[in-house]
Amino acid sequence: MNAGTQNKMIKHISVRRSAIEKMLETMREFGANGWELLALWVGEIEPSGEAAHVVQAFVPKQKALTSEEGVGYFVSGETLFELNRALAETGLRLIAQVHSHPHMAYHSEADDRYAIVTAEGGYSLVVPDFGDAPADPCAWAAYQLRGQEWLELDESDVRRIFKVIE
Repeated sequence: MNAGTQNKMIKHISVRRSAIEKMLETMREFGANGWELLALWVGEIEPSGEAAHVVQAFVPKQKALTSEEGVGYFVSGETLFELNRALAETGLRLIAQVHSHPHMAYHSEADDRYAIVTAEGGYSLVVPDFGDAPADPCAWAAYQLRGQEWLELDESDVRRIFKVIE
């Protein structure tokens, strides 16, 4: 299973609040150094292909990037290969990519170009303020890949698609 592969039929994603809170805590720790952080939601997809359950917010090995142009992160090809192998061995799937931004949450040109999720229908979430945000995807920016373009989802779409469970 390619790390960028995602079932385009996924219409509902559930994720535990504790997984989100742990991810946000890690984002804040990285953010204290002025660094963005990438996390990958991995989990199980129901046989219908329409619903997914996030098992873990996995933080891959990454290198923080800072320059006059801004901040970012880099994930090596070797790390992506290891991720693919782990997904194949466990049977888990890549559900969505989530990363932090220093201030506003939006999908930058770099986010578009270097996305880990590359399959039609895939999801990308951007958390503002280096993770100092509510554990609610409606407080973030959410995008879906459609026709090779990342389209922003409105709040009603985010509420319909993403369900935070206790």
